[in-house]
Amino acid sequence: MNLINNCNILLAPNSFKGSLDAFEFCRILASELEECGFHTISLPLGDGGDGTARIVAHYLHASPIKTKTVDALGREHFVSYYLKDHTAIIELAEACGLKHLKREEYDILNTNTAGFGVLINHAISQGANNLILCVGGSASVDGGIGALREMGLTIVNNSPNRNYITDIKGINTELLQQKFKEIHITILCDVDNPICGPEGAAAVFAPQKGASPEQIIMLDNQLCLWSDLLKQNTGKDITQLKHGGAAGGITAAMYALLNAQLISGSEYCLTLSRFHDNLLQAGVVITGEGKIDLQSFYGKIPGTVANLCQKHNVPVYAVVGLAEKQVLTRFDKVFIMSQYTRSIQDSIKNAPHYLKIISQAIVDTLYLSAYSD
Repeated sequence: MNLINNCNILLAPNSFKGSLDAFEFCRILASELEECGFHTISLPLGDGGDGTARIVAHYLHASPIKTKTVDALGREHFVSYYLKDHTAIIELAEACGLKHLKREEYDILNTNTAGFGVLINHAISQGANNLILCVGGSASVDGGIGALREMGLTIVNNSPNRNYITDIKGINTELLQQKFKEIHITILCDVDNPICGPEGAAAVFAPQKGASPEQIIMLDNQLCLWSDLLKQNTGKDITQLKHGGAAGGITAAMYALLNAQLISGSEYCLTLSRFHDNLLQAGVVITGEGKIDLQSFYGKIPGTVANLCQKHNVPVYAVVGLAEKQVLTRFDKVFIMSQYTRSIQDSIKNAPHYLKIISQAIVDTLYLSAYSD
């Protein structure tokens, strides 16, 4: 395909966690490419993880609402969610995500999702009856009990730990379900994993949140117990529920207790942004994320975009901070930021600078592709 004659370039990145957000990625790359005569279409995307609420709010024209909540360790801070008419867009990571903790503060026994519940309560107090919840980037594996307790769930628990799932013994759902009976909840999920088992929330995601091997086993056992408690109280078996392991299992719990609809965050944002329509007009697609690996092809933005481009025979490039070798062949070209930098920390801190350098390499690749046809 001659990319000069068909020069629409579709920019469809996720955020680079802790570095570039999707909007800045689009702004920088669009500016650099358009200086060289290419036409760009910017579609910042999210998959349910960090930054997704802002993405959804952008397409829905929702306004930010600033309020106080608590992080995963219970410390107060101010964050924003978004409101449009009676629809609230709320991101778990903004309240109690891993991004708010220093590495030495990771504490799987004492982190919870209570701050997320505080935001949900605030949105309802503002008249919201339709909730779009973005749940990636969690700092905890608490089965969502912290948030649900704030929202009205009564629990029986004798543990001194702030992660209530470590000793959950019983629940009363009456107040919670009465409060939310007229509230519609859609949860944007960034992973497909079930709540427990070898592919569950504890086994796969607890290690990156500071859990030891012994704690992983304990948490998985407790998530299984939590699943049994939910089945006893709701009649719903959530053990094999797709997306049920997202954000430490909060998705499965909200499905069981509040009839929440669990969907792929990537697919939701792709539809909302009209990516599929724009793809038909694109000569090439450029996606991006901080790191691409095999998990990127299980519901994350770069993998989802790459699969769609392959289906429609549209070249797809990726700009990433880091990449695992086994996924490089899934893209027509991968530009790895760390290859241009002195260190990984340098690439994170100075990502805008290195993206401008990579943009010239992209231009060179586009012209080489054009003249080789």
